[in-house]
Amino acid sequence: MLQFTALIITFYAIYRQLRAQQLQIQENTRVHPSQGYYNAILLGQRPLEMLIEDEGVARIANVGYETPHALDDVEWARFGNGMFLQFNAWEFFYYQHHDGQIPKELWVGAYGYYRDLIERRPGLARFWSEFEVSYDEPFRSYVANEFAGAVAAPSAPG
Repeated sequence: MLQFTALIITFYAIYRQLRAQQLQIQENTRVHPSQGYYNAILLGQRPLEMLIEDEGVARIANVGYETPHALDDVEWARFGNGMFLQFNAWEFFYYQHHDGQIPKELWVGAYGYYRDLIERRPGLARFWSEFEVSYDEPFRSYVANEFAGAVAAPSAPG
């Protein structure tokens, strides 16, 4: 009986040690919320900075947003890749939100921004039709549903 009691105590001690190590590993690998916020902001605003810094890129973006077929092949490549950067940022926001790594308020703002783009910028439909294969589930279906919702209920003008 004494050996059995010693065995149980040993197993319990090993279990507690493993559990403590598991908790420590989880804490060490978790992104600090302020780091997640910083990463999201940095990734999200870089494509916008490019528009501010380069008038030619801004012109291509404006034409691409409204009449993407008016762009030549080179301009479309620039527009598409610029939108790819923006959608990569949206994807980052999406996963960080679902992992609880960014504040809810940041997600609400990002969601509103990207939803407004989809509703007001017809050129994004062409972008998505050509680039959606670059994204995996569940983000791909999420964005596809956002496009479907924008078509079903367009926003009011103004």
